[in-house]
Amino acid sequence: MNTDEEKSPMRANSKAIPRITCVYRSSSVAIILLLTAIVLTTAKATVTSALINKQLDTQQNLKLDTTLPDAMQQIGNQTGVRLEADPAVWDLLPWGEQTDIRANIQNRTLRQGLTAITQKLALEFVLGDESVQLRPIPALRRLGRRATVDELQVLDLMTATPLHLDHPTFRQIVSAVDDKLAALKSPFAIDDRAADAVADQKINVAANTTLADLLEDLCQQTDSAWYPWGRTILIVTKEEQIRSQLNKTLTARYNGVDVSQVLLELFQRAGVDFTVDPGTYQKVPAEFRSIQLLLDNATIQQALESITGFTGLNFDITEKGVHVSYQAADAPATPATKPATK
Repeated sequence: MNTDEEKSPMRANSKAIPRITCVYRSSSVAIILLLTAIVLTTAKATVTSALINKQLDTQQNLKLDTTLPDAMQQIGNQTGVRLEADPAVWDLLPWGEQTDIRANIQNRTLRQGLTAITQKLALEFVLGDESVQLRPIPALRRLGRRATVDELQVLDLMTATPLHLDHPTFRQIVSAVDDKLAALKSPFAIDDRAADAVADQKINVAANTTLADLLEDLCQQTDSAWYPWGRTILIVTKEEQIRSQLNKTLTARYNGVDVSQVLLELFQRAGVDFTVDPGTYQKVPAEFRSIQLLLDNATIQQALESITGFTGLNFDITEKGVHVSYQAADAPATPATKPATK
C-alpha cells in the first residue's frame, strides 16, 4: 500500500470511488456466481430427469418376491433408477412397509413394469428431478385409512377396465360404472350420496377412458369425490369427504411446537389441502403460538378443535380443503396443555 497517497486528502478521496467500485464488483460477482449455481442445479436436474426418462423406456427383466421397500431398492440397484415413496403410501397400503410384491416382468420396459406393479397397489408413479416417486392414486388417498385387499382389488379392476361413453351426464356415468361392475361380477356397487343438483350435468370425458377415469372426471368437474369403502364405491360431496379424512386418528405429543408446524403436520397426516389467510399466524398472541398438545388416539378434527380453543384460529371446511383464519376478538385466557382423546 502507498502510504504517501494516504497522507493526501484529495488522493484519499480519489481512492474512495475505486474502493466502492470494488465492493460493487464483488457483489456482482457473488450474484453472478449465485445465478450460475442456480442454472447449473436446474440443468443438472433436467439432465437427470432426461436420463431417468430414457431409462424408463429400456427393456428390463425383473423378478421380485419381497416387500415393497426391498423391491424398490432392487429395482434401483438393477436399473439405476432410484424409487422413492410418498409417506402416505405406507399409511394407506394394507400392511404398510411390509406389503409384499411378487412380480415376474420379462422383456418389458421399466415403465411398463412399474405400471403393472403400481396399478395392483392403487399407486402411480411420477418422474421427479432425481428419482421416480410412488404415490397413492387420488381415490386411495381419499380413503384416509389403510385399504383392505378387496378395496385395492376393485381399484385395480376399475383402473384396468375401459368404458366408452358419449357426452354422458353425471347420472349416466354413475349408472354405467355400476352396471359394468355388476357385469364383471364385482362385489362392489356404487353408493351415490352426491347432491342431486349435479345429476343431469354433462361431463367431458376422453375417448379412451376407464371406470376409474370416468369417476375421476366427476371429481374434476363437480363438487363430488369418490373412493372405495367396504363393499361400496362411495360418491360423496368433497366437503363430506374432507370431513371423513379429518376423522383419522393419531397419537402424538407436541411440546412447545410452533402452531404453523403443528397444523402442517396435522393436515399432512389427514391428506387434505389447506390455505392460510396472510398474517393469520402473526395475529395469534405470541404466548399462544407455542403449542402444548397431547393426542391419545384422537381424531385430527379433535386436535383442530383443541387448537382453536387456545389460539383463536378458525378452521372452515370447503370443497377445496381447510381454510385457516383468525377469528378471536380477544386473546385466549391462558395457554394450556390440552389433551385430546377419542
